[in-house]
Amino acid sequence: MAKGRCSLDKSFWLAGVSLGVLLAALAIQWQSKHVKAAQADPIGLLPSGRRVTPVGRCVVAPNFVINLCPSGNSVLALAAGAASAQSVIVLSGDRLAPQGSLVCMRSGHWTDRFDGSHILTSQSLFQGIASGPGDTIYAAGGYSNNVLVLKRTDRSLKLLQQFLLRGQGFPASQYPYQYQGFGKGHPLFYPDAVAPSASGLHLFATGLLANSLARINTRTGHVVYANAGAVPYSVAIAGVGGHRYVVVSDWGADEVRVFDAATMKKLGIVRVGPPTGPQNHLPGVHPTALGVVPGSSKVWVACSNNDRLVLVNAASLRIVRSIRDEPYWHAPAGTYPDGLAVWHAMLFAANAGNDDVAVFNRHTGKLLGLIPTGWYPTAVCAHGDAVYIASAKGLGSGPNLRGQWVGNSMQSLVQRVDLKDLAAHLPQWTRQALADNHFLARQRHQLLQANAAATTFLRKHIQYAVLILRENKTFDEDFGAYARAGAWADPHLDLYNQRELPNLYALADRYALMVNYKVDGEVTAQGHQWTTAASDSDYVQRTWPMYYSGRGLAPNPGWTQNLGPATAPPLGRPVGFNGEDNPKSDYEDLSKLGHWSNPWISYPDGLFLFDNLAAHHVPFLDFGEFASRDQAGDISPAVKKSLVFSFPGWNRYIPDTARARYVREELTSRKDDFPRFCYIWLPDDHTAGRASGFYTPDAYVSNNDAATGEIVQYLTHTPQWKHMAIFITEDDAQSGADHLDAHRSLALVLSPWIKPGHLVKQSYSQVDLLRTIEAICNIPSMSQWDDNARVLAGIWADEPHNAPYQAIPMQVPMTLNAGPVTALQKLRLAAGQDGHWLSPAWVKAHAQQIRQIEKHPVEWYSPTSLLKVPGPEQMRQEWIASKGRASWRHVQQYIQAMAQRRHVPISAIVASDDDDGGE
Repeated sequence: MAKGRCSLDKSFWLAGVSLGVLLAALAIQWQSKHVKAAQADPIGLLPSGRRVTPVGRCVVAPNFVINLCPSGNSVLALAAGAASAQSVIVLSGDRLAPQGSLVCMRSGHWTDRFDGSHILTSQSLFQGIASGPGDTIYAAGGYSNNVLVLKRTDRSLKLLQQFLLRGQGFPASQYPYQYQGFGKGHPLFYPDAVAPSASGLHLFATGLLANSLARINTRTGHVVYANAGAVPYSVAIAGVGGHRYVVVSDWGADEVRVFDAATMKKLGIVRVGPPTGPQNHLPGVHPTALGVVPGSSKVWVACSNNDRLVLVNAASLRIVRSIRDEPYWHAPAGTYPDGLAVWHAMLFAANAGNDDVAVFNRHTGKLLGLIPTGWYPTAVCAHGDAVYIASAKGLGSGPNLRGQWVGNSMQSLVQRVDLKDLAAHLPQWTRQALADNHFLARQRHQLLQANAAATTFLRKHIQYAVLILRENKTFDEDFGAYARAGAWADPHLDLYNQRELPNLYALADRYALMVNYKVDGEVTAQGHQWTTAASDSDYVQRTWPMYYSGRGLAPNPGWTQNLGPATAPPLGRPVGFNGEDNPKSDYEDLSKLGHWSNPWISYPDGLFLFDNLAAHHVPFLDFGEFASRDQAGDISPAVKKSLVFSFPGWNRYIPDTARARYVREELTSRKDDFPRFCYIWLPDDHTAGRASGFYTPDAYVSNNDAATGEIVQYLTHTPQWKHMAIFITEDDAQSGADHLDAHRSLALVLSPWIKPGHLVKQSYSQVDLLRTIEAICNIPSMSQWDDNARVLAGIWADEPHNAPYQAIPMQVPMTLNAGPVTALQKLRLAAGQDGHWLSPAWVKAHAQQIRQIEKHPVEWYSPTSLLKVPGPEQMRQEWIASKGRASWRHVQQYIQAMAQRRHVPISAIVASDDDDGGE
């Protein structure tokens, strides 16, 4: 083993095994099956091409460890992934050996929990965990609306009591201006951070959904509440002498609030970012983790979204120091510090974006070095003679160990690094961390040279770019039967082929097919940010597991979401409709979002491609993708004028061929003012599974293919085609299996300047496509990912081939799934054929049919709910609908045999049973 590298203990490898089946394993395996051979030098290769090479001693842990807490001679890790089970695990401080665990199941009843409290039912967790006097442990319950009080026992964690908290109202003038939760039938407090007083008499907890701070008397249970500001994230207690300050970081307000611990009186606000307010279009700085300087009133604040670490004096309400946490000079945002620890003169920052921990001299602000970690470090704590680090995504899909995949099947890593090793190893580790991210000066110089050469060619020959985004397919799922791909394709995993995808196959034959292409995120919540921002924000990363697993948060990955989707409206008043006969109804009345979620907090620091294009005066059109809003919900005039409002959003009743018609009509109307860039969303290859009243998966996929072909045919017949590049890809890769990597998806590049029939074998990801589009449009990068991505090269031809493309008609009929179809569904299907929702205008035109329906009310279907069909369930339903149950059993056997041969879990090939919620 290389000196200083990570020794990995694989004692808790549950990837690919249903957590529903392994309830006992979560409580037992940590206790009885820990000792296994350590593996030298674990390495993870990420979709972007970056590596992770964690150092120190490592153990795998349950999915998405989001916080760490020292307690006595142990360290506790809180895992809050998108699964039925979440957990707190106890590890020894010296060797990270398992010492106990508590598993919290989302469903069931409190009375069902196992004796000894190894497993709690009807209980959730979120980010907060802290230890108090006597090794008492407090854990934030999130959706359960409580704080758990735990005690260590032999081989387990015992529940002593719980403190229930109440939802609190907040001013209508305070972001997010209205309650942002689902479920329970009443507003939730949603505890997300906890901090006990030194005596243990009081426990402070923040409420994510209530904009509230609670002080709990741990003896009497009495609770005092105070408004904590917009979307409070963390809470800490600072002070010296007899005066104690409670400091709260406000995720949604660019500020920290300071309270008197004894009286709960607000003492003041310290701004750590630009002013915010309803008309603010700038992204937030996202104050998150707090690190108290012991014996003082000073607290470090991590501003995750703009890569700054700010030292605040709670007594004077002033900023003392600010540190820029960047890997190279003038780097755009993307470091994403979201965990802090103070140890003597050192400040440790867990950099989620760069997969390392930065070590600073906290007195001078000087960077001392970097500690390499696993993928997406979320927490760091210094305790005793070591620093402990949690990486939520572990080793990703690295080739040296067991493959990991999206959602809960990517296991976390917990690292222990001896503090005595820092002085000797930090210079080497720093070089290693920079090299892993391709941040060394030599690497960046080589990249800049290569990108400059590729950009020179593109600027000479390509003036127009089009991105067509589709939904949720792996490479093998669509191209497993594509013979030209050779070993890059596995026909056993092919679900759709030339019958359903004649245009995709024909385009691959004629232009360039990327066979080694990966998506950068795991689910749609991330995928649509990666394809529009070359990043996903810390807010999206930390919250999507909660709403994908049904834990009370409104989906908020950048688009607006109806806050009442379960409510059946009166007939003729469709869910969320507040405009004219316009499928993109949530774009209407932009100064007021109405009863919709407020997405501003989810935006990454660089905002989105559309903002970038508008700022640099590049003409563009957006067909269906979300655009950034100010805090009140308004879209800037510069971006708004380029949104195609008539284009249908997510609606399974509207076929993609109707969307293609909107594209053709809009572009024809602008033939004298053709946009430099078009973004077109064709979502129907997501399918509706086997749900009755919807088209079959084969029909959806075939219609999506036909729409793709029709758009390409139209574009290749325009005068602009001879200087155009079209990029076709997916937002994520989670509805099927892939024999090489479960992050692998498909991408095609179409242009007269493409080498005909070219198979692109170089590894690329979504950010490389975005970097290429930026190069064509002559706009700057938006994050560290596209700043260090590659402009596509080696695929371009010296001479153009301008022949237009002729679309191939659908070969699959638009038939419905077996099962009952309600009259209301028939109306929605009829409206959808014309490209309409059941809007007021459409309903008025079909009044007689509506009156018949009103005589027999039926349940109203919310068109967003099918986004929550889990990834593996998508695959099962689509496979059975397309090829039958016998074929489904056969492919299951094939996948199981493949996993056994490779000694990897099934999750290396396909999603686990408790996956991410399926967007």
